[in-house]
Amino acid sequence: MTNYVFKAGRKDLAPLMLLHSTGGDEHQLLEIAEMIAPHHPILSIRGRVNEQGSNRYFKLRGLGGFTKENFDLDSLDEETNWLTSEVQSLAQKHDLDVQKMIALGYSNGANVALNMFLKGKFNFDKIIAFHGMQLEEFEEAIQLDKKQVFLTYAANDRIVPRENFGDLKGDLEDSGCQIEIFESSLGHQLTQEEVVAAKKWLAEAD
Repeated sequence: MTNYVFKAGRKDLAPLMLLHSTGGDEHQLLEIAEMIAPHHPILSIRGRVNEQGSNRYFKLRGLGGFTKENFDLDSLDEETNWLTSEVQSLAQKHDLDVQKMIALGYSNGANVALNMFLKGKFNFDKIIAFHGMQLEEFEEAIQLDKKQVFLTYAANDRIVPRENFGDLKGDLEDSGCQIEIFESSLGHQLTQEEVVAAKKWLAEAD
């Protein structure tokens, strides 16, 4: 059984797909989403991987922390296929337009949204990614038709190294995305300033 929350909004507004951080759930980002995009329909899905009591969207290989070397890419592929299928099924059930869908993710959720996007598994209209990172390297960039992506980053983020964030930015640029970056100073923490900046970006996005 998929754990999710659906909140109906105005039919003329783009639906938001919420993806929580490690240890979060389908409720974690609801208040933030309503601050950023009030009155938009919301679909929030819990990752079905649970490691040491923490919900995630894909497995780690071991206890090596949140590093590219420790990400289980087979699990990532399996779980993103599942997530893509669930989003499409639930969007149909709740009459949501997937062509207009905006992904809003934090940490693990941002990572999986960006990876789905860059691998062509889900063609989000826009992405808001709080403290996302590159999960794997891509030999060839797919073209994403000037899609708009909002990223947040902190130079003192202990989970997302500067080099990794640079690789992610390069992947998105190679794919033709239009990127806006907000730099925080509070590590991996999601701040009020980031939420305000994301709200402003979305209001001004085409």
